[in-house]
Amino acid sequence: MDFQFGQVFPGDNNFYDVTQMFADAAADMPSGGLVLAKDFTLQDAMAAFEIGEPRFDSGLALMDQTRPVFDPLEPLLPEEVCWMIDRSFACEMQWHTGYTLSQTIFSFLHVHALRETDPELIPADQIGEVDHTRPLELVTIVLRASVYGLLKSCDLSWRELNKGNVYDTEDWQSEKCDVPLAEAIPVTYIQAELERACTWLDGSFQASSTWKDALRDRLVLRKTLIELLLAQLTKEYNRFPSLVNTARQLVQKIRQTPPPEPGPDSPASRAFDPQFARVLVSFIPLHDIQLPDQDTVWNKLVVLLDSLDQLSTLAGVSDLSTWKVIMGHVQSWLSKPDRRLAYIRSACQSTLFEDGLVFNKYTQKHVVDCFFMENCEISYDSFIDMVGRRWKGPQVSPLAHLERSIIELELGYIKALWYNPARRRRYCMKSLFDWHALYALLLDIKNNFEPWPNPDPLPRVCTTVLVRRLSVIREVIYSGTQLSLYSAEERVFAYWYASQVLDMQLSCMDELIPGLQGSPAFDEYQFQSIFLTALQAISLVVFSVSLKNLGTSWQRMRLNCIRRYKWAFIDEYDDIEQLSIGHPNFLKFTAACSAIQQDRDYSPVGQIRLAGVLLEELVTSSEGWTGPWVEERKQSIQRLRDVCQGLEKLPASMSEASVWDMSVLTWDPDVHPWFPYIPSH
Repeated sequence: MDFQFGQVFPGDNNFYDVTQMFADAAADMPSGGLVLAKDFTLQDAMAAFEIGEPRFDSGLALMDQTRPVFDPLEPLLPEEVCWMIDRSFACEMQWHTGYTLSQTIFSFLHVHALRETDPELIPADQIGEVDHTRPLELVTIVLRASVYGLLKSCDLSWRELNKGNVYDTEDWQSEKCDVPLAEAIPVTYIQAELERACTWLDGSFQASSTWKDALRDRLVLRKTLIELLLAQLTKEYNRFPSLVNTARQLVQKIRQTPPPEPGPDSPASRAFDPQFARVLVSFIPLHDIQLPDQDTVWNKLVVLLDSLDQLSTLAGVSDLSTWKVIMGHVQSWLSKPDRRLAYIRSACQSTLFEDGLVFNKYTQKHVVDCFFMENCEISYDSFIDMVGRRWKGPQVSPLAHLERSIIELELGYIKALWYNPARRRRYCMKSLFDWHALYALLLDIKNNFEPWPNPDPLPRVCTTVLVRRLSVIREVIYSGTQLSLYSAEERVFAYWYASQVLDMQLSCMDELIPGLQGSPAFDEYQFQSIFLTALQAISLVVFSVSLKNLGTSWQRMRLNCIRRYKWAFIDEYDDIEQLSIGHPNFLKFTAACSAIQQDRDYSPVGQIRLAGVLLEELVTSSEGWTGPWVEERKQSIQRLRDVCQGLEKLPASMSEASVWDMSVLTWDPDVHPWFPYIPSH
């Protein structure tokens, strides 16, 4: 195309409309076609846009050209080194919360200057006059050892996170930007460097005992953390308690004598450059981040230590029900987001199952043994024997298929409890068909059995699988509230649907409980029965007072329901003769909307008070499968009890509900992940 642009200068008005030129040039391209210049990929093009992730978006921010040049060998006071080590912990904890290495660890410039600070490589002419208050060894021995320890801690954490238990870019950031994390350096070498730095402080450094002890405490803390992270990788859980206790004591001691904040002219301040990420090789645009204050950093580190201590206790528990009931569900209900660090969630999954072993010592058959004994009070070996004697089908009994399905579903479900909320919801939805297939398989086994005198254990197993499937459906429904997925109209249906699923689950439990007396399963089912009754009451109340939010036509709502609960309408269900149980029924919903509005005896506040009484009863109930975490489950129940107390401002009847101000209901996952509350003001 012959096109003359002429000479155009910035600020000039001689612009040309080239729209038609590009339209003509692309006329022969197919729809969706793409032309790429050499060495310019689609990823490069996408990186030019802000991606909507607040941890990364940089917008247009120029580099600060006024910063003094960083000199890694500039002498430092001992309190400045203390402050720098403390801020390196801030970088580390920010990485654990989901920011990139380049925004956090790699913004500490001494990470990139380890060669320059190597005492064996420093030319003699670069060593100036000795300042006894700022000896160079504080940099070349003490600070350098601490930096190596920081990198090795990140390397050990990176190895755990890279196992695939949590998701890169969703839960954590793996990109190293071509900067080494001391991967090739043995742990023993770095531990020796930290010990060497402690020895130098004890024997050669002439300073007040305050800062000498402060530096030593920080070096020992780093060494302890490295040992703790290494013990997680090697599964030496018996070492956790002593290491965690040592680290806690050191953190407490360090917090008592915080170093002073260095001034803007201090070389310590210049050692941290939040803009340095832009110098590194990176695939995503990054903005500068503000590191948290030091108290917040130590609090996060203590939470990490507490979680690892709890994991050491959990590693000694072989009951899958305890893992599922307490460490999955209760931790999800408690409002402690710091306990959901990606590293801890990955470590829990590694402890549960890795390299084909359950709890690092059992074969996968242990999962099936736990499923039968902990839920049905039936040993799996006796079940195998019963199937062998009663099977009359034309083919070999499907025990192998049954065992494989239970292992996959049980392990997959428990591991999913440590996914991020969105990923956990996605897994649960996908697993529902497999739970239905397992239930249908058990019914098929039952149909191919010879008659058996009572009590027949197979119906109990079938009902147990149905209870499990209904509990997963319940989690899928409530997780939509936790993730703020529902519109106001969708919430009305969700709470009604949850109440229906809970009703079916309670009916199944009524069948199971009589045959389990005197067992932990009996105690747990009784606890769950009361708890689910309270959930059902609260769900129906929220449904009843939210009815006025319905504004669109029934047809439109039905289509929205099919879209929202699409997992229940997949074609795979047509391949199984057994009808699915617990799926949404929109016709029943419309009938329920009409019925509850005309029910003069139904009292929303009365049902809330009933739920509160039930929850109060659970605070003093039996332990069930709680193990050592009785108090944590009580805290989760009390949290829901507090929500009920706030909801006692609800209307007393449905006639009052029709004119009640719905806007006072507030949904906030930090208050409770499933239910709304009424603010006290």
